[in-house]
Amino acid sequence: MPSVTAPQGKPLDVARTFNQALELHHQGRTAEAEALYSVVLQVRPDHFDALQMLGVIKLGRGDLPAALRLTGAALQQRPTSPQVLLNHGNVLNAMQRHNEALANFDEAIKRKKSFAEAHNNRGSVLLTLERHEEALDGFRRAIALKPDYADAHYNQGNALRLLNRYAEALKSFDRAIALRPKYAKAYCNRGAVLEAIGQSAEALAEYERALAIQPNFPEAMLNRCASLRALKRFDETLQTLDALLAAHPGYAEAHYMRGMLLADCNRANDAAASYEKAAALKADYSKARWAACSAALPILYADEAEIGRQRAEYERRLRALCADHDAGRTPPDMTKGLGMAQPFFLAYQGRNDRDLQRLFGGLASKIMAKHHGAVKLAEPPRPGEPVRVGIVSGYFFQHSVWKVGVRGWVTQLDKQRFQVFCYNTSYKQDAETEIAKAHAYRFDQGPHPADEWRKIIEADRPHVIIYPEIGMNHEASELAALRLAPVQCSYIGHPQTSGYPTIDGFLSGELFEPPDGAEHYSEKLVTLPNIAFHYEPPKLDTVILNRQELGLRPSATVYWCAQSLFKYLPQHDDVLPRIAKEAGDCQFVFIRHMGHGVTELFERRLEQAFAAHGLKSSDHCVLLNSMSMSRFAAASAQCDVMLDSIGWSGGNTTLEAMAQDLPVVTFEGDLMRGRVSAGMLRMMGMPETVAGTIDGYVSLAVRIARDPQWRADLKTRVIRDRERLYRDRSCIAALEQFLERAARDGTA
Repeated sequence: MPSVTAPQGKPLDVARTFNQALELHHQGRTAEAEALYSVVLQVRPDHFDALQMLGVIKLGRGDLPAALRLTGAALQQRPTSPQVLLNHGNVLNAMQRHNEALANFDEAIKRKKSFAEAHNNRGSVLLTLERHEEALDGFRRAIALKPDYADAHYNQGNALRLLNRYAEALKSFDRAIALRPKYAKAYCNRGAVLEAIGQSAEALAEYERALAIQPNFPEAMLNRCASLRALKRFDETLQTLDALLAAHPGYAEAHYMRGMLLADCNRANDAAASYEKAAALKADYSKARWAACSAALPILYADEAEIGRQRAEYERRLRALCADHDAGRTPPDMTKGLGMAQPFFLAYQGRNDRDLQRLFGGLASKIMAKHHGAVKLAEPPRPGEPVRVGIVSGYFFQHSVWKVGVRGWVTQLDKQRFQVFCYNTSYKQDAETEIAKAHAYRFDQGPHPADEWRKIIEADRPHVIIYPEIGMNHEASELAALRLAPVQCSYIGHPQTSGYPTIDGFLSGELFEPPDGAEHYSEKLVTLPNIAFHYEPPKLDTVILNRQELGLRPSATVYWCAQSLFKYLPQHDDVLPRIAKEAGDCQFVFIRHMGHGVTELFERRLEQAFAAHGLKSSDHCVLLNSMSMSRFAAASAQCDVMLDSIGWSGGNTTLEAMAQDLPVVTFEGDLMRGRVSAGMLRMMGMPETVAGTIDGYVSLAVRIARDPQWRADLKTRVIRDRERLYRDRSCIAALEQFLERAARDGTA
């Protein structure tokens, strides 16, 4: 290190010492430069350049109070210096005094309009303030002034990513990397874009490139875990997360990610603990606060008693969250994470959830209204004016929500009387999306931030909005908590009351609802004729399979049990061995759950249930891996009968089973979601395979195995009568009447 003191009896050569410091600074020898700047300031406390440069070093070291003092002193001397304004703004931004930082950058630009760094840094502050469009303009100005400005290209990519303009974001990151080939952050955020559009394997490769450049890059390590999780590499994800947290125990986002992974693995209580740790580490982490509440709902239960315990725990957490919000003990912006925290698995407990959903929905609507404000709603349509109908969904593609409901509305509503506006909150598109685009009056492709969706929908002024699947798609669920149309309705895409005070009606089918159905909804129940939807059977590629490939015996009566495993409640496990004991040579076909731990728990439950009846589950139960739609259909065709899940019956699954000529045995439950298959069978004129008791359900399943002639007769009737379920115009006509009245009266 060079000498930092003057020879005895001689004054310090300030100019020479400062120039030495500056040279060392340029060489990256900041510790030595810092010492020399300090010596200069001991002699000349008002040395402008030393104040400024030492302030920059202190900022880089994270000593923000010292950086603020030094740059502030420099600014006092030269309050119009663009460079000092920039440096002082950088310190204020690091201290999260964002509006003050913005004022500094604005003043710097006023003094020097061609100051690329000020435009870039101004954009960075605006990104933090979630003013994404304004931020993007700042980065573009910086790039226009300095085309080879790698940081500005990188920041432009970030703005575009946050605006969900993914293709443009990738180009910006590519340009930043071309200018700076070892730009680890650009590789990392390029991976984040790829992950957002569902390209997890490609995203993983980008994170690994970033880590090859910067091995201890926490954000890249965390994002790599997100891609591993998306790729279902659960053990590797957990090991990597634990290693990350060992190195960075205070990394709140890593604890949150660990919570998501543990929830995937059906470890509800461990997941909640991780979310709570994340919230404790980061006071404004609203996503963690929401997640710690919904984490109390596991995917699958070991026994019936666990359902009661976890339901009570969820209610306790939800009430505590409501109380904390009312008392001002939650983060200021609780909109973040709301969509991801929907209590999806609450509906799979087999209970009436209206009151709990009202608690959740009331809190969600209060938070969204406060953050986004009111919109100007449409006036009732004038005589002869078409009714504007908005459909907000994340499933305008080959998905059960599209097939059972949305497709029929988009293609069948009278275009002279109705203008259908489709708001696709997901990035996913396929051939079915093109059908929606072709038939809609207007189709808006997302994703967009919630506030942008709010503006788009407000500009269209819909008279009625239908949300087909509240509780499933994150963005649609958030928007449903806002009042964006005079009348707003939910639908059976997710057959659960929303609990939102912003949702006026629940559209269901008259053949689905029990006599007391209205008591299960916070919304007004609106029943459409028959099964409530205009269904077009899908055209699938032909796949040739045989029983041997699926692990099925040629001699067995094979029951198709292809529902999601979380539909199978533990209190009904003994139904299967009861059937097997009386039916004889039979097998039950299930589909494995994608998450680690769920299938394993289900298999243990089966083992216990069959053992209690002196049977081996392995002799009777076959679990297949997830498969394509065409292969799924071919697998079902190798079975003899669909055995519907008790309490949450099939909808699209039932329709697809019937398309493969399968009779259906179902149990008509107390809630609509357990009565869908029964409604279809009644519409077909086949009520004799609808059971009203568990014993009756077992008897029907056994009879199908032991009475081949009856089974053949049922199959013949399915082939003959399933057409009654297709292309039902009566529900469309009734929906048109409802929409016209609702638009005119402003009520459901």
